Amino acid sequence: MAVVWEVRDEAGRVLRERQAFRIELTRIAQPPSDVDAAELIYGELVANTVRHARGAVEVRLEHSDSERAVLVVRDHGPGLKAGPPAPRRDPLAESGRGLAIVEMLAFSVAVEGAEGGGTIVRATLPITARTEPG
Repeated sequence: MAVVWEVRDEAGRVLRERQAFRIELTRIAQPPSDVDAAELIYGELVANTVRHARGAVEVRLEHSDSERAVLVVRDHGPGLKAGPPAPRRDPLAESGRGLAIVEMLAFSVAVEGAEGGGTIVRATLPITARTEPG
């Protein structure tokens, strides 16, 4: 996969890069891609990092020609807690619904602990990349 967009900074600053992310999505997306849903996925995943991990975060948008784009968010926080998975939250709840929304909008979501600490989330976006981005 080619990395077509990447940002590394403090989580709060990365959250403010949402518009730049949308611009890149618009550039690479072929119809009928859902740029709005992909932008919401970005916002929810990075907001979770701001809320739970703080500090440095790395965000990459990866894609190959005519393939689904993948958003990768890696934080350097305390990582995942051991034990059984947390129960799924109601996507209409006031808080704690970010991952449930992401799971509803993305084609797939994988969450794993990162080597050296932190968490990596990979979300396959509802974006199919153009063969030649515009």
